[in-house]
Amino acid sequence: MPLTGSSTDLRYRACVIGCGRVAWLLEDDPLETRPCTHMGAYTALSHRVKVIGAADVNNERLISFGKRFGVKSMYLDYKEMLKEVSPDIVSVCAYAPDRSGMVMDSIEAGVKGIWCEKAFSASLEEARAMRNACSSNGVSLIVSHMRRWSGDYRKAKEIIDSGGIGKLQSIICHFSGSLLHTGTHAFDILNWFCGPAEWVEGRVENRPGNSAWDTDEDLGGRAVIHFRNGSYAMVSAESKNYFFFEFDVIGASGRIRIGNNDVLEYYRPGASAHYTGIKELQEVPFPYFEKKNIWVEALGNLIDSVEGSGRPADGPEEGLSSLELALAIHSSARQNGARVYLPINNDITVRSR
Repeated sequence: MPLTGSSTDLRYRACVIGCGRVAWLLEDDPLETRPCTHMGAYTALSHRVKVIGAADVNNERLISFGKRFGVKSMYLDYKEMLKEVSPDIVSVCAYAPDRSGMVMDSIEAGVKGIWCEKAFSASLEEARAMRNACSSNGVSLIVSHMRRWSGDYRKAKEIIDSGGIGKLQSIICHFSGSLLHTGTHAFDILNWFCGPAEWVEGRVENRPGNSAWDTDEDLGGRAVIHFRNGSYAMVSAESKNYFFFEFDVIGASGRIRIGNNDVLEYYRPGASAHYTGIKELQEVPFPYFEKKNIWVEALGNLIDSVEGSGRPADGPEEGLSSLELALAIHSSARQNGARVYLPINNDITVRSR
């Protein structure tokens, strides 16, 4: 049951910190499959949760948000909102360098559920403090690595775990720049498919005016990652003039290609049409999976976790692990591509959206 509310309204009370694109503006993109934002999900699950407050330093955007969704409690100072509104659930949609303070302040204010955008934080020190605070205070938190709630990625994970491509050997991962903002999505999938990483060797893109491979900006790069299960990932994340996000998953007995732009392919060995007695990979139908909206699924998962009927599919530990891979690449780059073993302990802070 909701933690607060009157006898006439037993829904959870939620607040949104940061009223930008992922909070609600993307709902107006005609090409998006809606709901596609935090507010889209809250609206879809309005029978379970009600947004009663929002905060943003941009007053014009704040006013637009309030008019659009009928939210009357609007604040330029999120701390004031937390104190006066006392929400059960908070969405943290601000930029990464600000998320840690917002999450910690929300926990101190007594919330029981947090939906935190990615990257989880800008440093491992902050991320570990957030994880520990959630655990100590019994707060459920999900990180917006949204593919964890996507039917196609869940089915791919099921195929890998059931031996559908044989022993997992390698994954080639491509995406368009930014190792934290975009990259933690990719690193979360790599951790999910492969398990814990053992070491990383990486390089980070350089910009004119920076010393070679020495930057605290969220740039792209390249990396080789070795996982404890013996598999490898090759990451190509240079800046591009187009959006690209794709995995090529190779096993001893099959292959999966999955990514944006509706890439979803499954291959199994079959008799070669070119060589007698040789098998080659042939595309087979990708197994059926139920298509559900990932935003609604994520919010539902958070509410279920708050109620004790499940755990976050992508919680603080997962958010920390994906961030650690991104920062390990930065750490390796600062050592001229040297091998860096996990877990890492350093004070690297990278500015990210």
